[in-house]
Amino acid sequence: MYLLDTNILIWILRGDEGCRRLLQKLKTKGSIGISTISIAEVYKNIFPSELVNTEELFRDFVVYDVSVVIAKQSGYYWQEFYRKTKNIHMMDCIIAATARNLDLTLVTLNKKDFPMKDIEFYSLPQSG
Repeated sequence: MYLLDTNILIWILRGDEGCRRLLQKLKTKGSIGISTISIAEVYKNIFPSELVNTEELFRDFVVYDVSVVIAKQSGYYWQEFYRKTKNIHMMDCIIAATARNLDLTLVTLNKKDFPMKDIEFYSLPQSG
């Protein structure tokens, strides 16, 4: 079971062939999910012309809501890592907490955004 980070979704929507191939590869290995947070992050910059393709892409995934347990874990992550790095975002904490609490492998192009040691990663080199 995999959880896609928002950056993977953005690159797929931009037509990145590497990320599209990755998506096809992951589909053969198990189910793929996204956080409702990733939906919000994609929609904050969406153009009307991208709406249909975005909706079609999202239909391929299990969508995970933010539960109370995930929300609490997100807060703990932020407290721990903001003190250390001053460079962590709450959205990333929520995505990481989703992966941790649902035992999902996080697929990201930016592992540096996730200093957590208690989640599993499937990382790739930066596209573009």
